[in-house]
Amino acid sequence: MGIRDFIRHLEEHRRKLEGEAGLSAGEREEMLREAETMVGMADAAIKELESVIKNRRVNLPEEHAVRFAQDVFLYLRDEEEKVKERLRALAC
Repeated sequence: MGIRDFIRHLEEHRRKLEGEAGLSAGEREEMLREAETMVGMADAAIKELESVIKNRRVNLPEEHAVRFAQDVFLYLRDEEEKVKERLRALAC
């Protein structure tokens, strides 16, 4: 999944949560699975980018680009975490 796909899924999850009353238990479960997968993917990307930053052969412009990408993934992960929390709250 590319970053555009990630963003598209996040927007779709948010849109569906706006009309949360219309979500079936099965739809909530599927969205929760997707959200958990997306958070895991973002975590993996964040860790991989951190290992690149720790590589002493990375020059400063590259480091800035990697840190920017890492910040993007951190933001997207946090936003998808909010989706997960809301889905779990609906299940209760």
